[in-house]
Amino acid sequence: MMIKVCGMRESDNINALQELDIDFMGIIRYPKSKRFVDDKQKLAIEQLTMNKGTVGVYVNATFQEILQDIIPLQLDVVQLHGDEEPAFAKAILELDFKVFKVFQIKEDFDFDSLKEWEQLAEKFPGKLFFLFDTATKNYGGSGKKFNWQLLDSYKGQVPFLLSGGISSEDAAAIKSIKHELFLGVDLNSQFEDTPGLKNIEMIKGFIEKLRK
Repeated sequence: MMIKVCGMRESDNINALQELDIDFMGIIRYPKSKRFVDDKQKLAIEQLTMNKGTVGVYVNATFQEILQDIIPLQLDVVQLHGDEEPAFAKAILELDFKVFKVFQIKEDFDFDSLKEWEQLAEKFPGKLFFLFDTATKNYGGSGKKFNWQLLDSYKGQVPFLLSGGISSEDAAAIKSIKHELFLGVDLNSQFEDTPGLKNIEMIKGFIEKLRK
């Protein structure tokens, strides 16, 4: 079970998280997010040794804005959380970076609409992954779940992560998801003391339940 913790910002908090059995941590570079990493905080993060997969999270950013973060933030993955087109993701994939493409899921979501993205994934095996989040007008961060039964309607071939309101009480429900392309979870607001500051002990306890 892959575990990503998103919305990291404080240096000490990042270092503490890196001691846990996680796979990725997300750094949000979207100015409207409550967990936005500004340029001053970015400078502090640049000084850290990152030993987990580092994910830069963007919403309709320019290609140049992303390029300027890749080396300083030691990015392994670029997460596209906005209305980006496959051609934009292709340009990032051609730089040999992984891409997490986020889709906002609601009751009438049409998984067939992902076919162009599926075709792109075929050209970059093991590089493009989907992240299914709860639909919101603010590009995520709602702290709410969507109906996970909707995942049964996904018949594509691209592995995916699950996001949106996951809490410490959800370990059993997550372990019961049997979709063969389900990779893991993306944790955020339900594991925070304040926006951008994660409760390390809460995450540790959740990991133990999930990995049992």
